Amino acid sequence: MRHFIMTVLKFIATIFIAVIFFSFKPLTNPVYITGHIKKNPSDTSAFIAHLVVFVKGDNKILAKTMTDDKGNFGLTFTPKKEKSFDFYCNGVGVDTMLIASVITFESDTPEMTFYIPAKQKTNAFGKVICPKCKRTDKVYKIEYGDSPVSVRHISKSGDTTYSPIYKGTYQESCIVEPAKYYCDRDKIKF
Repeated sequence: MRHFIMTVLKFIATIFIAVIFFSFKPLTNPVYITGHIKKNPSDTSAFIAHLVVFVKGDNKILAKTMTDDKGNFGLTFTPKKEKSFDFYCNGVGVDTMLIASVITFESDTPEMTFYIPAKQKTNAFGKVICPKCKRTDKVYKIEYGDSPVSVRHISKSGDTTYSPIYKGTYQESCIVEPAKYYCDRDKIKF
């Protein structure tokens, strides 16, 4: 009987230790970003003062702040298990647009510089690469105008959808035009 009691006590102690050990989440350090938004030298029409800058991970806003008069800002958040960190900005004369997508940070206190509009990367065929999905097949140049065209699509089941993509361009109705491209896969402007 004594052997049975000792075995049960060892079993309970093992379960108790396992529960305590696995109940703690691994600690991650917060990231303190010192950021700068600058005008792209090829297009200096965008405003950089008093922009709202936010970072999203797995479609959740992790942190949000505002730039000062010179486009500088500070941002702090604690990453969990996000696959990427997408930096967006919006403000006066600037529609919500992606300014960068980062997978990892080199340190806990990175200094980062972003350009508005973002500097575009192209592939060997000269097609613009989306900064989020890194693909070119659903990237469209944005065409601004007073009365943009919208295309109606009717499916076989009768569902009607409208698309701003017309003749290979994304139609936008804003006079201010900091974003130059649109990715239909990620539904982002950059």
